[in-house]
Amino acid sequence: MIKCPNPECQASNPEGNEQCATCQTFLPHRYLWVVGQKPKAAKLDKRYVWQQQKIVLDTEPGVPPISPDPLPHYIWPYLMLASHGLHVPQPYALLNNGTKHEILLLDTAAIAIEPGDTAPKLLPTLTEVWPKASPLRQLNWLWQIANLWSDFVEHQVASSLLLSESLRVHGSLVRLLELVADAQPPTLSDLGAFWQTLLPKAQPPIREFLEGLCTQLIQGDIRSADILSNSLDRAIATLADGYQVRYDLSVVTDQGPSRKRNEDACYPASGTSQTHSVGAKANARNRPPLLLLVCDGIGGHEGGDVASQLAIATIQQQLAPLLDQLTNQPAHDPAVVTLAIQKAVYGANDRISQHNDQGHRQARDRMGTTLVMALVIGIHMYVAHIGDSRAYRISSNSCRQVTFDDDVAAREVRLGYGFYADLVNRPGTGALIQALGMGHSSALHVVVQRLVLDEDIVLLLCSDGLSDYDRVEQYWPTHLLPILPSKLKPITAVKNLVQLANTYNGHDNVTVGVIAGRVQELKPPSVPVFSPAQLASHSTALHTQVADTPSQPASETMLVPEPVSKRTSPWPVLLGLVGILGTVTALTMVFFRNPPTALAPDSDPSIPETIQDRISQNTETVDITDDALSTPLLAPGNYIQLNQPVSLLTAPQVTGSDVSPLGQVPIGTTAQILTRQEPAADQSRWVKLKICEASPSETASPNTGFPDNLDPTVTTSESLPLTSGTEGWVLEATLAEVALAVEQPACQPE
Repeated sequence: MIKCPNPECQASNPEGNEQCATCQTFLPHRYLWVVGQKPKAAKLDKRYVWQQQKIVLDTEPGVPPISPDPLPHYIWPYLMLASHGLHVPQPYALLNNGTKHEILLLDTAAIAIEPGDTAPKLLPTLTEVWPKASPLRQLNWLWQIANLWSDFVEHQVASSLLLSESLRVHGSLVRLLELVADAQPPTLSDLGAFWQTLLPKAQPPIREFLEGLCTQLIQGDIRSADILSNSLDRAIATLADGYQVRYDLSVVTDQGPSRKRNEDACYPASGTSQTHSVGAKANARNRPPLLLLVCDGIGGHEGGDVASQLAIATIQQQLAPLLDQLTNQPAHDPAVVTLAIQKAVYGANDRISQHNDQGHRQARDRMGTTLVMALVIGIHMYVAHIGDSRAYRISSNSCRQVTFDDDVAAREVRLGYGFYADLVNRPGTGALIQALGMGHSSALHVVVQRLVLDEDIVLLLCSDGLSDYDRVEQYWPTHLLPILPSKLKPITAVKNLVQLANTYNGHDNVTVGVIAGRVQELKPPSVPVFSPAQLASHSTALHTQVADTPSQPASETMLVPEPVSKRTSPWPVLLGLVGILGTVTALTMVFFRNPPTALAPDSDPSIPETIQDRISQNTETVDITDDALSTPLLAPGNYIQLNQPVSLLTAPQVTGSDVSPLGQVPIGTTAQILTRQEPAADQSRWVKLKICEASPSETASPNTGFPDNLDPTVTTSESLPLTSGTEGWVLEATLAEVALAVEQPACQPE
């Protein structure tokens, strides 16, 4: 029996029910993989019921599991590889924490329950289905493994990609059942030896290529995963000439029932439907690649609709030369296209940011937008995103989220603070950590992924007006799956999804776009062997091109609170984690908690250098002088309480200026952060406060209403009583030492 996740219902339902029989709420069927020995008990932790093998069902999906604290070291690789969500499972719960019989439960592991099935089952291993796969799919699997290799080596779990039991496939997707720790660091030569076992059953068009590739790997001629990936890219490009592809695109945006204007935007225009064919049977007339853009202006920010439209116009303009070139010559270098997409997104960001600066918009007044986009070139589907607008990949047997939200919960997972299933349900963790237009591109990290089409799929792009409350996961079998057998037109599906979002969510604007891709094998050509010299020279030229482009570090230091009503208190989780700022020792302890060397409870808890390097690259918070992450407590919109008195000034004080003091804010006062200045030349920064509730001490002076032990730099005559609504400036470094988080705001903004 599954307990209804609706807190006002909680009725028990048979496992076969898709909806609660009492209140019609969607019943998530969350099947989890058990890492470790299978216990004898029929039920784990009174909620997880055994299905078969080591699969359990969560019978209380509405109750978020609690993350262990501290996290065991063997769990770290899962969290730090969370951005590879299409392939890597995520920790869901840890049972019997700290005991000899500790059990880890993994979500989104290589388990499937296809539409019409009544029981979950493990996905087949790659070696089991390899002989029956098409030549394009065989290369696609190897290409995905090559792209995972470097990150898996870094986190010491590359053995997972060499073990048949762990390496599974779901259609064209490579999926991991669980991560396996490296006893010894595997090499590309080991990978070549494993792939060599696949040679006898490789399809004829790729057999000669794969044999040469394995030889080059084993002999050490291919020395990096980048060169390996480049070789597979070339092979896929050669093979693509033997395939026919048809794409159908449709997109609709809608204001929704509760918003005064539509801050979403899309390209092509709302209501558009397009069809595009590629291959030998395609129309000889050249057509540009398909481009689909979905933007969600940050709700509540003035000009959110302007920001989303600026993003659409800028990206379309920036990509126009590339699209023109690809119209006449479809052959392309994936790395060049990826770079062009990143440049276009950075250009959109800087244009919106410049518009904000010209209008003197600060903090919450700045307009911004999320973005999710798809560029389709032949059999390649490029997906990029910023924020929490999402992309989903729907095939005949699965629905998988392609993007990983840029929100606080996702960042906390990557920093090793807890499990996503727990963090995403905490107040404030839905706040965005980046969006277009909030600052310079140097503080932006654009994620570009690529899918190779070797089976019929639907790519769904949408704003959170649809994706909130798991509507996509709930309705994909009825609203999207019928597109694949041509039982439903894409434009009809899109309109139905918009109506669904307005009916069951209805709290926001909604934009929905789909690209239905259908692929047909004709006569794949044979793929030649590429020499290591060819691959190395191409890689060198590509690195030179990238080096000549402005650097865009993968920074996650920009905090952008999402002002949607369902995301209330913006930062309580982050504040609780960081604690009182200025305590560098505490921060260091948080960030360097026993990174992993193995994935079993008895692993060596020592800290490998590679993991330490990874942490240093992604946890700028250790540096107390850093921008937003160094003082998340003082982010605009947050509420604080003072544990020491501070002086409030009428304006920021700079060298040589004469600024009048407003008075002294006493202990116990609650205030809201309004604005933070850009750092001055000496790296100092001033923060503007609004007093919510002044709290005079019991020893207050009868004349001023403030304690007798006032700051000596402020005279009594200048220490006027501060009342609610008073606004003034204080040095950020001073405030950071005396401010405490307020769980519930003591006052609401006007």
